[in-house]
Amino acid sequence: MENPSLLPLLDARMPLTEEKVAEAARLAGVPLAQAWGVVRYYPRYRGLPQGRLLVDDPVARSRGFARLREAADGTYPPLGLEAFSPIHVRFTPEGRFVEWAGGLVPFRDFRLPFAIGHGSRLIPPEPILSLAQYRALGGLKALSALRQGQGSPDGVIRAVEEAGLLGRGGAAFPAHVKMRAVAKGASPKYLVVNADESEPGNFKDRFLLEHHPFLVLEGALLAALAVGAQKVYLYVREEFEAAQTGLLSATRELEEAGLLPVPTEVFRSGGLYICGEETALLESMEGKRAEPRLKPPFPVEQGLWGRPTLVQNVETLANLPLLLQEGPGAWRAREPKLFSISGDVARPGLYELPLGTPLGEALRRAGGEPEELQAVLLGGAAGVFTRDFAFPLRFKERLPLGAGALVAFGGGVDLWEVLLGLVHFLKEESCGKCFPCPLGTAVQVELVKRRERNRALVRDLAETLRGSLCGLGQSAYWAYQSLLEVEGAA
Repeated sequence: MENPSLLPLLDARMPLTEEKVAEAARLAGVPLAQAWGVVRYYPRYRGLPQGRLLVDDPVARSRGFARLREAADGTYPPLGLEAFSPIHVRFTPEGRFVEWAGGLVPFRDFRLPFAIGHGSRLIPPEPILSLAQYRALGGLKALSALRQGQGSPDGVIRAVEEAGLLGRGGAAFPAHVKMRAVAKGASPKYLVVNADESEPGNFKDRFLLEHHPFLVLEGALLAALAVGAQKVYLYVREEFEAAQTGLLSATRELEEAGLLPVPTEVFRSGGLYICGEETALLESMEGKRAEPRLKPPFPVEQGLWGRPTLVQNVETLANLPLLLQEGPGAWRAREPKLFSISGDVARPGLYELPLGTPLGEALRRAGGEPEELQAVLLGGAAGVFTRDFAFPLRFKERLPLGAGALVAFGGGVDLWEVLLGLVHFLKEESCGKCFPCPLGTAVQVELVKRRERNRALVRDLAETLRGSLCGLGQSAYWAYQSLLEVEGAA
């Protein structure tokens, strides 16, 4: 039996003192030095900024950022609120609040407005926050069928393979490959739902967690049964307090109804962008600094506590009930993908569109006019600027689709200010473990500040960053390089 994880033990003892840190370290079975290293690493332990904070996302950067910054006490990283940006939050000794509709809404009560969701398969007709609602919608059919022997664990994996489901977290890795590798591993095994959505411009996972938690849970349980996992962990972004509360409630309902075949726990994330990288996520769950591991071995071989672990994105797992009910062929014929569309469009929101939809068509669905735009940021900070409005929005194409964030910028926007926000974000969120990333991201900020267009310098920067340990550093130069390409094509 593993020791309790250090992060929840520290959370339960806030505000921290030397005695409380020592007690948490003892209960977690870790050296005191490790515990203090964790306390000084994660923002919520070392002290969050206080006051009225401007959420510094790509949309805010395009809406007179300097003026907005002057009216705030500081800034805070993106929170999946780009559809309403610019927006402010308030951090006080009494709690954390979103400035909303002329008032203050606590984080624990704030959900994205349901009206921003547009779709019919992954997005429900209304918020589904109770088990009765979910079952009335036809939910749990796939899970019940599997538990009643109408399918098999290997059959689930074969269906995922036949459908060609790719991971929706950004890497687009074949889901069945990871599932099969974990299924072959020795017990105990784990499944971790990566709900640490921190990419600027993305709010798809947040929407699903806040409005359709039972769908995510059913998908996670299906995958857990398919690979033989002994426990499911939902690793939820630290700031998504309403989502955490909703998942806890949904899990309790399933358990009380006898419909929770695998023990399931909600785990509050470390609160950093790097926590979305699957091995850094596992490190934080084990009570360490969220730093990427060397690979191999991969998590499917040696993941959480050294055991085979399946780490999958929220949207990836949310597709499993649909895929199994419709059948792989029917699902693949209309393969759905969620796109977070914000910026200079009339109806910012979350749009469920078939993979392969042209970029221009996606923008028009949201009330955007491609011919009036300078560019679109595709994929967030780890993405690219483009003016290719005929580009088909699917994986494994010329441009990286990422997790599906689309931020549109009109003719009057200073794209260099937007880029400066992105590169500053990447510099601040670098974990510092490997040499190329903290060095390269710091140099990149200075180059962007002076609006350096020397392509040879950018090529040197790219060579440095490509040597980084994980995707944060390896993709950190993409937006910079692509902006130069967009300018050259203008």
